Amino acid sequence: MDLPIHRRMGSDELQKSLAGLSGYEQDFMVLTESIPENGVERSTALTRIRTEIMAGKGPDLFICAQRASIDDTPFFNFPVKAMSNHIFMQLDDYIEKAEYMEWDKLQPVVMAAGKNSEGQQILPLTYTFNATFFDNTYTPENQLPMAWEEMIGDQDLNIRVSACFADMGDIIGSLADYDKDIPAFSEDELKTLMAKQIAACRSIPEKMAMEERPPMPIIDLQNLSFADISLEKDQEYTIIPAYNLSGGITANITTFAAINRNTRYPDEAFRIIDYLLSAGVQQTSPIFQDRMEGLPVYVDTGNESTPSSSAWKMNETNFKQIYEAQKQINIAKFPGPLDMCIKEVRASRDDKELEKKAHEQYVLMEMLLAES
Repeated sequence: MDLPIHRRMGSDELQKSLAGLSGYEQDFMVLTESIPENGVERSTALTRIRTEIMAGKGPDLFICAQRASIDDTPFFNFPVKAMSNHIFMQLDDYIEKAEYMEWDKLQPVVMAAGKNSEGQQILPLTYTFNATFFDNTYTPENQLPMAWEEMIGDQDLNIRVSACFADMGDIIGSLADYDKDIPAFSEDELKTLMAKQIAACRSIPEKMAMEERPPMPIIDLQNLSFADISLEKDQEYTIIPAYNLSGGITANITTFAAINRNTRYPDEAFRIIDYLLSAGVQQTSPIFQDRMEGLPVYVDTGNESTPSSSAWKMNETNFKQIYEAQKQINIAKFPGPLDMCIKEVRASRDDKELEKKAHEQYVLMEMLLAES
């Protein structure tokens, strides 16, 4: 039995990750198709597969990376719209009978981003959030969490630094009203928030000179790479997330799986996703450790029971902070072209350019959503 898969990960890592799946290569096999990373070849492949889907065909299973990068067009610019456009299969009945995943151990807000009024259609696999890492000798002067606008004006320099490093798309949080196909914020709100961030960031070097050797960030990760910090298992950090406007954390879903509503093999397709979402596979498999960005959705990834060979293994201090940060996630989104528009505004060099870029990019966001 052939099971075509569309995905952005390497086929070798995927095959190795599925090696322990019962029935794999005996009862069914997997055929994979890679999409080029960029250029004309990628555009051609995307157009072809999208055309196949519209014709009621296409891959059975999607495993997609979701990034906000000018050089990396997502397969689904707006996965939420793909759900309402009836591209994906509803999975609730399958989840209830899942053999491998532990649904109550998966990050709830992140998983809920793959659900609409019809039910669960997308299963997130990994996610990231903005955070700044400091040496653990530093303790924040004020109680966290706090809303971003409080962070940006806080007397603690490191809290302000963390707020300045944050992506404005994550500060805002939910970027689109998909029922109306419009941005979830106004052009004036975007300009006001961006002006505050730019002004605060410009003031930091001057403020630093006035304070007595504040502990500065030793790692700044806009897309949090837990594999990077776990390589130094003896290094303990003080971790300050970049909080959003409502005082929670915005998670960016970096990899997700979904099943084509037209699939001929729904049982086999779900079995693969079910297996990939099991604790053991998320903690140790090559596809999660080598190919997927961010933290697996299994909430206990990195704790003392994680195998020592795992890239996610953390010391107790770091794990506790990551675990507590997960509890503060109140928004989960799929990064994409709207984030890129906002990043373009952030590159403004002065007030005049900010005004111009904010207007141009806001109009572009309106167009992108109207066409979705």
